[in-house]
Amino acid sequence: MSFSATDAAFEGFRVVRRAPLSLLAWVLVYLVFGMGMFAAGAPALTRMMAMMEALEGETNASFAELSELGRVMGGLGLTVLPLALAMGAVLSAAVCRAVLSPEAKAWGYVRVGMDEIRVLATQIIVSLVIFAITMIIYMALVALGLAAHMMNQPWLWLLVVLGAFAGIGLVIWLSVRWSLATPIALAEKRIAPFASFALTRGRFWPLLGMAILAGVMAVVVSVLFSIVSFPLEAIFGGTQRLAAYDGQDFVAIITQAWPIVLVWVLVNAVSSALQLAVMYAPFTAAYLILKSEKSA
Repeated sequence: MSFSATDAAFEGFRVVRRAPLSLLAWVLVYLVFGMGMFAAGAPALTRMMAMMEALEGETNASFAELSELGRVMGGLGLTVLPLALAMGAVLSAAVCRAVLSPEAKAWGYVRVGMDEIRVLATQIIVSLVIFAITMIIYMALVALGLAAHMMNQPWLWLLVVLGAFAGIGLVIWLSVRWSLATPIALAEKRIAPFASFALTRGRFWPLLGMAILAGVMAVVVSVLFSIVSFPLEAIFGGTQRLAAYDGQDFVAIITQAWPIVLVWVLVNAVSSALQLAVMYAPFTAAYLILKSEKSA
């Protein structure tokens, strides 16, 4: 069977059609982790909402205000990061398992074990390497931009622009070449990010096309759920209303604002679970086909 980017891009929908109850299991996992992340980050989230609401009416926000908002947002991100990484590993492994072993439907393909640890380690390694490369490119461009400004050499700005496009291209290329690292970690039970490079050699453009198609479908899913959630938010109030609970702890917030939190977490759980299937399943399908081609 030859690799077809278009066919592989729709694997997520086939997984949900083949095992619809698995989507319910993934939603439940999202709910559990989502409530855990809300419990951990509720004070910072309400503080962030209050600060954003206060800044909405300001045309000239001070540097101190923006810095404080950035600090709160950064703190919130770091607070929920461990749970977010764990959730991502468990659910991405479940989606990969649904493609690799369709018959293993127990618990909606959700497991917690060494497979998930290997997937988590692989995702962290790949993310850190890409982040490090991105930061190196960014710092190089900043240094080049400063040199262009200080030396008053307009032609250097052309190098900055070309360097920015080259940097973006490099990050996209690396992301595609590493796109099969998660399926490899699950299927072959090993942490081998660079093994993805061997499988994706000569397949960059088809895989990029597949990723773009899957990404477009994930965006469509997100827009549809936004349309569905709009009347619910109008009835119960959106997350902006959480700004009123700034300074209160999780118990106080959940006691007073549980309808807002429930609607927000539930809609995001269903939408995110389906988007995860749409985004991750195609790469696992690609892994199976490309692996068989290499073995042939």
